[in-house]
Amino acid sequence: MQITIHRATQIGGQITRISTSQASIIIDLGHNLPNQAEDEDAYDDDRAIAGLTEGCSAILYTHYHGDHIGLFHHVPNNIPQYIGEVAKQVVCRKYKQLCFLRELSQQPKYRRALTVASGMHTFYENQTLRFGDISVTPYFVSHSAYDAYMFLIEAEGKRILHTGDFRGHGYLSKGLLPTIQKHIGQVDVLIIEGTMLARKDETILTERALSQKAAELMKEHKYVFVHCSSTDMERLASFKNATRSMFPKRPLLADEYQKDILALFSETAGKKSACFDFGKIYTYSEKNHKLKAWMQEKGFTLFVRASASFNNLLDLILPTLPLGEKPLLIYSMWEGYINRNDTRNEDYINLQNRFAEVTRLHTSGHATAGTLRHICELVNPRLAILPIHRDKGTDLSSTGILSQLQERIVTTSCKLGNDIDIKFL
Repeated sequence: MQITIHRATQIGGQITRISTSQASIIIDLGHNLPNQAEDEDAYDDDRAIAGLTEGCSAILYTHYHGDHIGLFHHVPNNIPQYIGEVAKQVVCRKYKQLCFLRELSQQPKYRRALTVASGMHTFYENQTLRFGDISVTPYFVSHSAYDAYMFLIEAEGKRILHTGDFRGHGYLSKGLLPTIQKHIGQVDVLIIEGTMLARKDETILTERALSQKAAELMKEHKYVFVHCSSTDMERLASFKNATRSMFPKRPLLADEYQKDILALFSETAGKKSACFDFGKIYTYSEKNHKLKAWMQEKGFTLFVRASASFNNLLDLILPTLPLGEKPLLIYSMWEGYINRNDTRNEDYINLQNRFAEVTRLHTSGHATAGTLRHICELVNPRLAILPIHRDKGTDLSSTGILSQLQERIVTTSCKLGNDIDIKFL
């Protein structure tokens, strides 16, 4: 067996290949995040991906974030691609939006991506897929993307757990440890994300605690604008729950794209839990005088995006608000987009500059050091722990995992006994 990991010491751009003599699978085919040292991704090319995926039996995606799925449209048509059922719908809706908004020169690229995404196969939790002598079983995890999964891979008598991105402090995290205890148990190799290894001092709230803090802010501010990911269902639910619990008569607003995503979440996760039923969502219109009067009288919560269309919307809304009521912008995304030169997003900065009052209220979509330690000790990998999706220079042993497990951390190419070749590229 051979396990090949590309770009292990960077956040994003993840690609893992697991091969036997009979079959080969790839887990995630991610594009580099913006502003990385290799911003011009060398793999963002049909020929490069054709070479990278040659001989591959299938590609499976842990979730729909671009740093895990962003190169999917380059994959040759003869290689099947798999993703969660709801995740597939989110990807398709995203590319429909891009086809509509982008300049004419970019539209063929996005139309092609939409066609490829529409043809993806779907998988379901705890239902095993087989590719030659490789079996893959997906298990649901909480992340800042809904319908995210870890994979248990079994082949040649070995068991490998690939965690994908996950966390232990979301609404949907309560099943994490029971799932591992009941369905996974000990493995031979653990491939685990390490996003938070460089941010161990960062304050981590549960989504429930974040929602409570949002409710307190809404007591103090009648007009609330929220900047968060349009596809982070649990975060969107936190602000929805805060609004509806404290001010059930306040309207909740979004644009048409966000409204479609929220409707998708309501129709799927919302059928299982009221936490994710977003109910009636309104879109602002200058012609809807009844809605405008309602917003003026009761206040509102409006999800915003850093885009030209939202700047135009703010031009219409902000001048109409009473001078005595300062609107609040809640920024609920990673602070690195605001305060780090290498990952700074100017559109986010410009959006914040439009508001006199800005509050940052965020919690990570990734596992804390404590959760990483707990998972390592729970699955107790027999042969190796391979940390990926982490900043260069970080060390998984800094989580305080047991000394015998620290000895199994592998970060360079090697051979595990006579059975498994590990390659880091």
